[in-house]
Amino acid sequence: MYTMGENSIFKKAQEAKEKTNQAIKNEQEYMNSIDNMVNEYLNGTGSEGTTEPIDVPIENIKSDWATLEQIAKEIANDNTITSETEEVKVVVDGKRYTIKPGDIFEVEYNGEVRRVRVLGFKHDDLVDKIVYGGTHEKASISFEFLDLMTGDIYMSMNSTNANENGWAATKMRKELNGYSNNNATQSGTIGGLGANLSNKSYIKQVKKKYIATYDDASSVTTCNDYLWLLASSEIVNSGYQSGAYGVAITSEGSQYMYYQKNATEAYNVASENRVKKTSSSDSVLWWWLRSPRCDYDESFCGVNSDGYVSISNGASGSGGVAPGFSI
Repeated sequence: MYTMGENSIFKKAQEAKEKTNQAIKNEQEYMNSIDNMVNEYLNGTGSEGTTEPIDVPIENIKSDWATLEQIAKEIANDNTITSETEEVKVVVDGKRYTIKPGDIFEVEYNGEVRRVRVLGFKHDDLVDKIVYGGTHEKASISFEFLDLMTGDIYMSMNSTNANENGWAATKMRKELNGYSNNNATQSGTIGGLGANLSNKSYIKQVKKKYIATYDDASSVTTCNDYLWLLASSEIVNSGYQSGAYGVAITSEGSQYMYYQKNATEAYNVASENRVKKTSSSDSVLWWWLRSPRCDYDESFCGVNSDGYVSISNGASGSGGVAPGFSI
């Protein structure tokens, strides 16, 4: 009676075995589903998250302007980034880049490597606002040449000793940008000396303020440039008198974040952070600013070999060329 029928020992044992096997199967299926969810999460294909980005040092992209353009696009679309931002973290293709004012990248001019330095983010006003895949007011990243762009080839601001009509009318501006004339609102594409830059296709045209009449603080207006010389007010926040910047009579744009943080000395005090070097040696040289001298109609300002903001002997004299640009 215990070995036969529906309630037999063998029947009960068989049912218990089948239940145990099913439980094992159910548990295995559950564990497999957990494994699949974990793998999807790690591979960035799951619905609950993406793969943690890989941190990449900026040294890995020091001359990769295609990647820098993608970084610029991400910066443009991040409304939390402003001209006061001191560090940005951007993810491109699963890689995270951290960039700060003062970081150094490289570009080629006439096939020779030049170092360029990050000045800041969202500082300069764009001429063409349809960029980075949308509509934007500001260029994402602004740079300056740390090595003199033209190396040991020094240039004059004008063919004569004159600062009439300021930066917009200079021979230097025309030669840097390749403009056929010195129309302040000149557009088109970058040319002239700028055409010799390896990253020319990424450079955005921006609006730059300039003093049109050397001794008239109310004469400030704007021009459109791809390459531009920095103004006294973009590198120092002090001047020879109240309202002046260096030896320029007034402001031609606010100080870049790099200079706010790293060149805090007064305009007439030495500052290593304002020194430029030639690309072929460790020598330093007086380099041009776009600001006209406040008290003389023949000169523009510049920065000497100690980092003082000073004045030139005349606009037809020679000086180093260290332009800025934005991407």
